[in-house]
Amino acid sequence: MIHLDGNFNVKNEVKNAYDYISNPDTLIKLIPDLIEYNRIDDNNLKITAKAGVSFIKGKFDLDLGIDHRVENKHITLRGKGNGSGAAVDFTVDFDFNQNNDNAEVRWNAYINVVGTAASMGGKMMKSAINKYITKLVDTYKETLGNN
Repeated sequence: MIHLDGNFNVKNEVKNAYDYISNPDTLIKLIPDLIEYNRIDDNNLKITAKAGVSFIKGKFDLDLGIDHRVENKHITLRGKGNGSGAAVDFTVDFDFNQNNDNAEVRWNAYINVVGTAASMGGKMMKSAINKYITKLVDTYKETLGNN
C-alpha cells in the first residue's frame, strides 16, 4: 500500500473547491491522460486512461466512485480497475477548510497495485504514482486558482 498526502491553499471559496471535485462532470477534467469516460450516475464513473511505469504502459479501465460526502467539508474518491498486467485500487480523501479568502484543501491518497507493475519495485512504483497524483492535484489547484 502506498500512501501520499499533501495540502494547498487557493484564493477561492471552499464551496467552489468542494463542488468541483464532487461533480463528475468537472472531476473528470482532472484525470491525467484520460481516453474516455462514461458517467453512470451522480456518484459513479467508468474511466479509461493511459498510465504505466517505465516500459509497462497502457490503458487502465477504472470504476471511480464519489462517496462519504460532508458538504463543503469532506469527500472521498474510491477507484478500482485494471490494465497492462496490473490491478489497482485506491482511496483519496479530500478535506476542506475556509481560511480567510483562501480555500485550504488537504488530501490523503492510499493506493494498492498488484500484478506486473507492482513487481517493478516499490521506489519505481511510488515515483510513478506520485507523478500521476501530483499532476492531478496540480491541475485541480490551477483550475481553482483561475476561477
